[in-house]
Amino acid sequence: MWKKFNLFFFFVFALHAEDLEVLLPTKAALKPIYLTELHVGEEQIDWRYPEELRSVLAFDLAHNGSSSLTPCRPEWEKKISWPEPRNRFDTAFWSRENIPFVIAVQATQNGFSATAFHIAKGSSKRYPDIRLTGSPEADRRAVHLLADTIQKDLFNIQGVAAERILFSERVKNPSTNGPEWLSDIWIADSDGANAKRLTMAKGYCITPALLPKSIAQIKDEFFYVASDGGQTKIYRSSPRAKNSPMVKLRGSQLLPAITKSGSQIAFISDAAGRPDLFIQNLDGKGEQMGRARQIFSAPFATQASPTYHPDGSKLAFVSDKDGTPRIYVLDVPAPQSTRKPIPKLITKKNRENTSPAWSPDGKKLAYSARTGGVRQIWIYDFETGEERQLTHGPENKENPSWASNSLHLVYNTETNDVCELFVINLNQQEPVQISTGFGQKRFPSWETR
Repeated sequence: MWKKFNLFFFFVFALHAEDLEVLLPTKAALKPIYLTELHVGEEQIDWRYPEELRSVLAFDLAHNGSSSLTPCRPEWEKKISWPEPRNRFDTAFWSRENIPFVIAVQATQNGFSATAFHIAKGSSKRYPDIRLTGSPEADRRAVHLLADTIQKDLFNIQGVAAERILFSERVKNPSTNGPEWLSDIWIADSDGANAKRLTMAKGYCITPALLPKSIAQIKDEFFYVASDGGQTKIYRSSPRAKNSPMVKLRGSQLLPAITKSGSQIAFISDAAGRPDLFIQNLDGKGEQMGRARQIFSAPFATQASPTYHPDGSKLAFVSDKDGTPRIYVLDVPAPQSTRKPIPKLITKKNRENTSPAWSPDGKKLAYSARTGGVRQIWIYDFETGEERQLTHGPENKENPSWASNSLHLVYNTETNDVCELFVINLNQQEPVQISTGFGQKRFPSWETR
């Protein structure tokens, strides 16, 4: 099914070039937070489930890009007054210990409770109790929302812990009938928990992303590429659009990207004979409006992986038109324009660059590039024109996707048929693995607001 797109996979997995390593500096100092041990009242019988939720909050606070967690100390625990931690709170003590923020957590009859202390301001805030439902999906989401609220209150930065991540998971077909591999779309919390399968394909589903709310027909509607052994097409998950491609165009379609407004979709298609860059205008319901247009092609070249600037005015994409795969940017032509846009090369340090992703603030582009024999995630800064390396280590890294804060990224590794998802942010350049278990996880896409 992929014969016409062998070069696409070359873009994704090729490994040959010599590149210069430039480290990406941390831009913001992390502020220490002391998260207390879980206080359990006498009336609380089973503390294990609330303790799990405390661990969720701890993970979010430790990887939010604003703060770091200070290990618990018995002598510090004694400074918290329970069951009301705001009573006799010793601000001077925490100031002497150089702890700017304290979060006190406890299990109550009403559920899970948190109180935040801002030492410099001498202020505190008791958050509404999270009434536990017993559903890990609902309760963990409530804690993620609490973590985002705390980050907003303490640092005036909107958190992304409550945003979810879509991805595809590839497994061997257990049946002797049909294709060798099957791939379905999944969704999980930002820490990898509550993974849920969204498609039940008998073929191959990849590259999922949520549709903009302006054109989504159902809650959490997503679009993706699928094949049942024939041509690959772009589909949406709405029941009303079942088995009907979003774009009516002959040939295969791959690697779709949609503008934030939902007014246009870009993709790669071989409708003209080789993988070229196309765009298709969409109406207010996400339906095809007019014909798809080929906006870039080059002799003997393959195009791949379009990604839009947040305002939809520009596209970054991959092309090997000048030799090895590089990333180019072009202006999206007006609907009635007949002039072909001229792309501008932006990645110059590395000879093989793939899977670009434009940040929601429009200032950065994340991409994968071969560095010293291993594919790493790099960042291109549009304000400075600099290309900087973000990740390190022996595993190949592919398919970065930004969170809505333009700070966090998710990507997948690709080593010896083991593919897992990792999260990293520009202020904490230590990746955290968020997926485990059976199956090869690829093409992650962060939910953005």
